[in-house]
Amino acid sequence: MWERARDYSDSALSALGLERRRQSAEFILPALGLFGLGLVVGAGLGLMLAPKRGVELRGDVRRGLNQVGQRLRRRANGVAETGDLESGNGDDRDAIGSVGTRG
Repeated sequence: MWERARDYSDSALSALGLERRRQSAEFILPALGLFGLGLVVGAGLGLMLAPKRGVELRGDVRRGLNQVGQRLRRRANGVAETGDLESGNGDDRDAIGSVGTRG
């Protein structure tokens, strides 16, 4: 019944040269997707244009990804064991930020 009413209202609006107001999610979700894609592309370009040799860069990226994976596994194990979302000692520095540093 509501679909029929919506169809009638849409046809009445189109006869007047108008259309229904779009929901904000119809604008926000595609914009967030494009923003995320831009972040990934920008990060990739930044890594590829970094003033390091390819071997060093790949090693740094591999070490950073391994650190992130280990932290995620530890956190998942802690959550599974305790059922608590905040497990750990609070020393969760951003491992992604340390990818480009030498150490």
